[in-house]
Amino acid sequence: MPDKRSVAVDFQSRQQDGSIERSVMHGELHRLVTGWVLTCAEPADDSGAGAAMTLIVHERELRLRRRGAFSFEQVFLLNTSVQGFLETPYGPHDVNALTHGMDIHLSESGGVIEWKYDLLMQEQTVGTFEIRLDIREEQAV
Repeated sequence: MPDKRSVAVDFQSRQQDGSIERSVMHGELHRLVTGWVLTCAEPADDSGAGAAMTLIVHERELRLRRRGAFSFEQVFLLNTSVQGFLETPYGPHDVNALTHGMDIHLSESGGVIEWKYDLLMQEQTVGTFEIRLDIREEQAV
């Protein structure tokens, strides 16, 4: 069994206003001794800029690193507020994520990762997000 698999990721983000962003990304799922690493290339936006995402998955913890026009580094721990970092075209910002829900079901062939969190900046909630990643192994043709 290979340590890494090519995967397709159906990304869904629901914001507090009810809007839903969806995209399909392609990447790799790596098995670790204590969890998983998911690396993906996000599709280009209207400006033509893409982004790279790395998600390190442990039983009760997610570590997200996103690099692109907006860069974001954040740890998600259930029922815990954790400081992170957001870099925008307007400059860097310290943020905190308070995670309200987390559900992780992964195997070598993929699975589902879901989490819900409030993102705070200067102790003010700037948004509530529900993220769902449906991950499936891509079959060789």
